[in-house]
Amino acid sequence: MIRHRETSILAQRAQEQEEQRKARAQEQALRLARRAAAAETAYTDEEALELPDLLPTWEETLAAGAQLAAGTCLTKDGQVYRVVQAVTPQAHQPPDGEGMLAVYRPVSPGHAGTADDPIPWEYGMDCLAGQYFSYEGRIYRVAAGGDMIPCVWAPGTAGLWQWELIE
Repeated sequence: MIRHRETSILAQRAQEQEEQRKARAQEQALRLARRAAAAETAYTDEEALELPDLLPTWEETLAAGAQLAAGTCLTKDGQVYRVVQAVTPQAHQPPDGEGMLAVYRPVSPGHAGTADDPIPWEYGMDCLAGQYFSYEGRIYRVAAGGDMIPCVWAPGTAGLWQWELIE
């Protein structure tokens, strides 16, 4: 009886140790993946949007105090941003802050940018001639020669020739 109990206790300990090892391995794999995601500068928008939990947060980049290379992606308040020119993050210059579109651009889910699949317009996104955007229930096209990089004028802004109302 005692021998059976010892075997049972040893088996239980071995199982607990294996579960702890697996948990540590998962934690290590996540740390490694987050480190790789933070260093990557060639993600497509679609790839970046698939990895928000692996990308560094704004708070983490501030705490690190290191320069971010152009192309680096990060998140702030659930929004993914891409760094468009190298920058050392500063607390008073968040990605969604006024005047920061020259440094950080919001990354949005992919759309074809056609009349059939317009891109939902967001403040600060790049809007290129010929692309179609949806905004407040209407469809707009960026006029020829009307690239807005970044775009800070909502479609339908009075007096702005770059936006053409389609429907």
